[in-house]
Amino acid sequence: MTVMIRGGYAAYGRIAGILMTESTIPRIPGDPGHAETFPFPVHYGVVRGLPFEDLVEVRMDHVGLVIEAALELERQGVGFVAADCGLFSLFQAEVSRHLQIPFLGSPLSMIPMIAAFVPASKKIGLITGDTRILKDAHLQAAGTTRERLAISGMEKSSEFQRVVIQREETLDVEAMRRGVLEAAQDISQEPLGAVILECTNLVTFRSDVQRLLGVPVFDMVSLIEFFAGGYMVREFSSRYAVQGTAQRTGRP
Repeated sequence: MTVMIRGGYAAYGRIAGILMTESTIPRIPGDPGHAETFPFPVHYGVVRGLPFEDLVEVRMDHVGLVIEAALELERQGVGFVAADCGLFSLFQAEVSRHLQIPFLGSPLSMIPMIAAFVPASKKIGLITGDTRILKDAHLQAAGTTRERLAISGMEKSSEFQRVVIQREETLDVEAMRRGVLEAAQDISQEPLGAVILECTNLVTFRSDVQRLLGVPVFDMVSLIEFFAGGYMVREFSSRYAVQGTAQRTGRP
């Protein structure tokens, strides 16, 4: 049998394209900005010149920079593009409109789906980088509102503020872990059905939050892995279906 392989790219096998900002803060496994986070090949692109203030102040002034960086990843042959910051929910609709492949702008977009699965009496916990930065517009762009959410933030964590907000280039991992657990503790008395980590810098500590709160925890890596799973070919044997049919019908 002849197998034909289609070309057109300089490199192959990279399932996910990760769209980064120009921040040079430390990244550790768990953060989508660290390639060892993933069990499959990823490729990185950087949005050059995007002011962080656009994300904070809900401005679309420089969305063209995001679109061009995403298009470049698409041209390099990735299966889908994912953003590095949960606040990119603002750009979800506009960037998606210009791509021919999926764009995953924010883990906030998982909230409506997860909320549909957990009991209506339960809230969805949301741990964000800073509750003063997260705006209703970020939530609305992801198809959700504050009504079902129990929100806490990392503004009390001096390590998070120093590294992520002030962009310093050293990281005390244990100090960051303590900050994440403190933010999780702030919503621990709520009737939680699940938790979303909005900020990608918190994903490393997912297991700590799971152990503390005892509920499923989702984040940008969860979303990336979900989409990557859709590209991974897994073949199932038909013999089980045949045996099941025989048992049901009484045929040998």
